[in-house]
Amino acid sequence: MSPTPDRTEHRLQLPRDTDPADVLAMIRNVRPEAQADADGVIDLGDDARLIPDTSRRGGGRFTLEVPRQRDEPTQLTIGDPRGYGRAFPDGEPMGAEREALDLAWALGRRLYGAVVTDSGTRLEPHPFCERDLTVVSPHALAPESFAELIAPLAPEAELDEIPEDVSRAGYSVTVPLETGDELAVRVGRADQHSALAQVDWLRDAVDYQIVHLPVDEGEGGIEMPDAATSERWQVAYQRVGLIAGLLTETVGGYVLDAGGFLVDPADLA
Repeated sequence: MSPTPDRTEHRLQLPRDTDPADVLAMIRNVRPEAQADADGVIDLGDDARLIPDTSRRGGGRFTLEVPRQRDEPTQLTIGDPRGYGRAFPDGEPMGAEREALDLAWALGRRLYGAVVTDSGTRLEPHPFCERDLTVVSPHALAPESFAELIAPLAPEAELDEIPEDVSRAGYSVTVPLETGDELAVRVGRADQHSALAQVDWLRDAVDYQIVHLPVDEGEGGIEMPDAATSERWQVAYQRVGLIAGLLTETVGGYVLDAGGFLVDPADLA
């Protein structure tokens, strides 16, 4: 059935062996109220639905049905990291459609898939496009203890100057990379992460945010990097994973990616 004029459809294409239950679990990390009916159709809220393809060859394929909401055409000035500018030259999605499309794109990123928009444009996230991770732990390391912990992995790491009136759980460490880029590890009071809403110690938890700082700040707007940029992203991606893994082994807790999805520590680089 074709969508009505005020609705539209995009396609989410994941590996054929993707378990729909895993898709729902990931969605609930960021949309806890999402529900699947007896046919596997996931209600995302905001009148948006993710509908599985139940045909014999439909494994891993979903249709995102959503209200059609488009902005006026604009000329790109700050980059197009997800490719929406080229997919929607007559006006990018906004409102509920934009949020649902962002979710589908993020699922494609995490589950090695792609989104095909209603215009027929394929959006395939680069495997290292999102490099930042956050370790959420009930245990706060003092600055000196963190510096000692990370020294074998990053001997050139520098503890940033800490004002005397700043909490011992509020500090940052700069980690130079051989590529010329840097990582910043920012330690402070935890945000209220929706994926961890049921964790009883979250109110008193600490966030260890591990952030990639490329030399060229404009890289944040790149959808398809060249080979050299891709290699630098991969170095940062792997180093961020190593630091996150070291932290979880030491202070416990959970790992979240930049999209708010939980990450299995066993999958860290």
